[in-house]
Amino acid sequence: MSVTEVERAASIERHDYRVRSWSLSAAMAVAVGIAAGSLGAVLTEGAWWFPFMTVVLVGFAAATAVRSFVRRAALGSLAAMLAAGALMVVMFAADTAIAGVVPTGETFARFAQLARDGDESIANQRFPADADTGIVFLLCWGAVAVTVAMDAATFVLRKPALTGIPLLVLLLVPSLVRSELHDAFVFAVTAVSYVAILLVASHRFGARVAWPLVSAALVISLIVPVLLPSVGSGGDSGTGPGLISTGVNPIINLSSDLRRNAPLLALKYTTEADGQYLRVAVLDEFDDDTWRPSAGDDAPSSNVEIIALPAGLTQQVPRTENVMQIEVERIRGKYLPVPYASRSITGLTGSWMWESDGLSVSTVSANSRDQAYEVSFITPAPSIEQLTAAPTTLPDGFERYLALPETLPSIVAETAQRVAGSEATRFDQAIALQSFFKDGDFVYSEEAPLTDDYDGSGAEVLAEFLTAKSGYCVHFASAMAAMARALDIPARVVVGFTPGQKRVDEDTDEISFVVTTDNLHAWPELYFPTIGWIRFEPTVSVGSEPRFAQSITDDPSTPDVDESEPEPAATPAPTSSASPGARPDLPLDEQPGDAVPETVATSPLWWLLIALPILLLVPALVRAIRRAMRLSAVARGSVSAAWREVRDTGTDLGFELSASATPRQQSEQLVQQMGVTGTSALTSLLASVETAAFSPRETPVRPAAVTSALAQLRASAAWRSRIRALLAPRTAFTRIERKR
Repeated sequence: MSVTEVERAASIERHDYRVRSWSLSAAMAVAVGIAAGSLGAVLTEGAWWFPFMTVVLVGFAAATAVRSFVRRAALGSLAAMLAAGALMVVMFAADTAIAGVVPTGETFARFAQLARDGDESIANQRFPADADTGIVFLLCWGAVAVTVAMDAATFVLRKPALTGIPLLVLLLVPSLVRSELHDAFVFAVTAVSYVAILLVASHRFGARVAWPLVSAALVISLIVPVLLPSVGSGGDSGTGPGLISTGVNPIINLSSDLRRNAPLLALKYTTEADGQYLRVAVLDEFDDDTWRPSAGDDAPSSNVEIIALPAGLTQQVPRTENVMQIEVERIRGKYLPVPYASRSITGLTGSWMWESDGLSVSTVSANSRDQAYEVSFITPAPSIEQLTAAPTTLPDGFERYLALPETLPSIVAETAQRVAGSEATRFDQAIALQSFFKDGDFVYSEEAPLTDDYDGSGAEVLAEFLTAKSGYCVHFASAMAAMARALDIPARVVVGFTPGQKRVDEDTDEISFVVTTDNLHAWPELYFPTIGWIRFEPTVSVGSEPRFAQSITDDPSTPDVDESEPEPAATPAPTSSASPGARPDLPLDEQPGDAVPETVATSPLWWLLIALPILLLVPALVRAIRRAMRLSAVARGSVSAAWREVRDTGTDLGFELSASATPRQQSEQLVQQMGVTGTSALTSLLASVETAAFSPRETPVRPAAVTSALAQLRASAAWRSRIRALLAPRTAFTRIERKR
């Protein structure tokens, strides 16, 4: 061969390599884009996909461009990292960089802040979440990681099969949030795109090779998501974790968890007192759309070890002091569940604050999940006499607890006046409002508001609720609070948990309470000067009405009764559900053997345990199909396919073969390692291969001769080698050859 012919052949090889490299990078970019589509199950808008894919495309393009001119594959992966990183600077911090590209210290500070913003947004939002700047920033860094990992696996390690791992990670993200969020179609198309990567990576591919692999991958990808366990959806609006990821306004998320079919363990607590309502967030601003928490007039205090007395509570009001130990399980967000009224909290991890108006406890940088802490609290026990005698003059600033939106339908104030306007005292009015809901024609329903389109807690919703007389705790609580404000009684809404299930340890007789997402609840609190905020319970069939002592003065006419000792107030008296559709307040006198923990079947770990074996079986599937294709080619007259299958099977079984050796030399290597007892079929096949290769006449090799030789190869190998060859064949995927 002349020099010109050698140069021409080398040029053709370089061209083929570049075409294959660009094709392979394009196939990987397409696969990433398809797999990333699964994130649409946890994000509300699709605009995040474009910056995500921009990073992916720039990374793969930079790597392939460098690799087209530089022989070292690792430099291509490095180029992908640098190019994608530079793009991150341009997109998120160009104003802090030199020439908009070169990062500075300020750039990294901006990146750190965006990462914190994204982490906080993920922790505080319900799902599907809004893809704000922080979340998009984290997604784009994920795109950098996926791009570099896939490029390095394919070109540096020369193992294209490993690209399935980053793709699997992308596919599993929604199921790790909530296990029913898998998408069979996305699984299927991603599997097909993964097979396309393997086919492009192979030196011998075409339509005949592609269609069986694509078909098999499609069948597996459609079956696997169906077989994977999932938690039943809680209805059309119950697709998000709700208060399990408490955000800025937890009442918006409450309906999601109320419609959850499978309750999740929220927390456990022990106390010598009776079971307690646990407050999470206080909502004191009411507008057209919803009730929401306000920042309050006072700056929050960061010292939760000393918490002030609740507003309005005077020394004349009897109270009891107790301690509660709380272990949080699934609640994840900025608010901390605490009883009313907390005086001190110890054992928390991170920085926590309390605010004087609502006594809610929150954090900016920490998280409520997995917290274990102890709360000292008091339970005010006002008497009916004190409540009825409470003055009507409000402290300065309390006018905001009377504010109502201008769009509030007139039926709310009119109903309040009709039901309680004629009562003598504000306490009597409050009791009348509570009785209007509890003892009237109202029914508990989670589906009616959704069906009739008055779900939520906005001003317009209340008119529909009062007309339909059907709703859940959010409607009852917001309606009573709004009606109380219409009667000039300060009111607000509290979101939290009812007391939970009482459990008694048979060995130690220790009493504890288990709280699940079934205990999520909303209730109104009304303010009485000299006494403070008092819980009421208007929701039908849920929770318990507060109880108050009749008097604080001992009546001399009843010497056997000491009226100066009031009954404990606001002690939950369990009530059972009035109908199968009602939300039950889990009775305190029940002693179930266990809580309702997240089972293995509902755990995202179950997804991972099943998905990983499926991924690991892909090489075995590809190898089996490749063997069938080669035997089919042998039947059509291919000689080279016969010996390639023998060579690859020997390699899979662990026999040492020289890649540059001739078939006869490789046969001698196999015979030496197999032993004399298992070589007759191999020797016979070699003779047929050599005859067919060098005979002037067409002399095909019989497929039966190939299968006999393969059987002798397996029989001569150890059982461990046979299992390894079956499940993890070394030759499932042809390596990418570097063209020099």
